[in-house]
Amino acid sequence: MSGNEIEPVGTYRPQYRLRWRGLVRLLDRFPRVKARLADLVRRVLTKVFDPGIVTTERVVEYPFVYQNLTGLTGPILDIGSVHSRLPIALASRGNRVVGIDFLPYPYRHPNLKAVRGDAAHAPFRATSFDAVVAISVIEHIGIGHYGDPSAERGDREAVREIARILKPGGRSLITLPFGRPLTDDSKRVYDAPRLQWLLAPLRLLHVEYAWSRHGLWMPCTQAEAAMVDWNGPNRAVVLVVATRPEDPAA
Repeated sequence: MSGNEIEPVGTYRPQYRLRWRGLVRLLDRFPRVKARLADLVRRVLTKVFDPGIVTTERVVEYPFVYQNLTGLTGPILDIGSVHSRLPIALASRGNRVVGIDFLPYPYRHPNLKAVRGDAAHAPFRATSFDAVVAISVIEHIGIGHYGDPSAERGDREAVREIARILKPGGRSLITLPFGRPLTDDSKRVYDAPRLQWLLAPLRLLHVEYAWSRHGLWMPCTQAEAAMVDWNGPNRAVVLVVATRPEDPAA
């Protein structure tokens, strides 16, 4: 996926071109042959395409966001907007959206304002947003992999900024990799103590977990998610709904 795309190449194209449809119609006269060929194609595609390539954690993260933004009419901040579908999707639903990222956002929408900046030092006044969305992005902040400044506590500083710019009663929706703790050259994976430290500037309202085994995502318990090793094939995420504490400077 190139830097200008928010969907994989071909997402909006037909599944197969018109000339192949004619061949398929010819096979309608031979249903048994057609069924055998279809079964063969399915087996081949199953071997070629790992389900995890298609079914990323976004299949649980995006519904989580839509569900928990229901009823909010004020401005929404999306952190790490450049490679996300959310800013355009939320703006298209009628929300007023601000996206912040170090990289320039390549698309325009009347309800969307793109800002280039550092989420750990957000250029917004206190209590500016009804909601702040950070989907699989906090774990990258401060590592420097995406051109942002290196900072050991960049993730915690970003969460502190979220608490500062949320309106009283506003909601923050945060998703993060969860499992056995890990820090590599692009991300952090959080366990329970590390997550508690990270989210201390916020007041938690709801926490849930999901994991992927062999590419198939489903809800799970904290204990199940905690067993996941991100160096292997499985994945787990924590999905958090939080709000501004009474004293966000605490």
